[in-house]
Amino acid sequence: MLPLTLKDIRTEFRSASMAELGLPDLQNIDWAVLDYFGWIHQSGSSAFVIMPVEEEFSTLRLGRIVSNSGRPRTRMCSWCHHVYRSRGTALFRTTVRGSDGRRSIGNHICRNLDCSLRIRNLTSDPPTYLPETLHIQRKISRLQASVLTFMSRAKVLPES
Repeated sequence: MLPLTLKDIRTEFRSASMAELGLPDLQNIDWAVLDYFGWIHQSGSSAFVIMPVEEEFSTLRLGRIVSNSGRPRTRMCSWCHHVYRSRGTALFRTTVRGSDGRRSIGNHICRNLDCSLRIRNLTSDPPTYLPETLHIQRKISRLQASVLTFMSRAKVLPES
């Protein structure tokens, strides 16, 4: 992924203020290993995703629900297929564009939106419960397809 600037992000999320976005420091990001740029707001309840799609950017504004109650469960990230023994995923949901807030969709995704790092084995905590032997290019393609499918369901992809 090509590096994004603050101006790029502000352009894509026009309706959000800087406080609403809660952007991380963009200087310390290794853009070469990212398939999408995602971050969690400091409040922990909202998240944002930007992904390059056909010479444009598509964006998602997500609500994050982290389950801290009950017994930890084994869950798999819907985007990168990383399997966690306990609380490694969170339920992310978004409102479908054009539904006037009446319809939303959600997926269990890595709680820190670090799928790109997980498929490349660039994070060590927590280790996966079921390691894969799939070639890295196939994992990248699968991740990109999963994110695009979610964006398509949310109706945020550019019109062709």
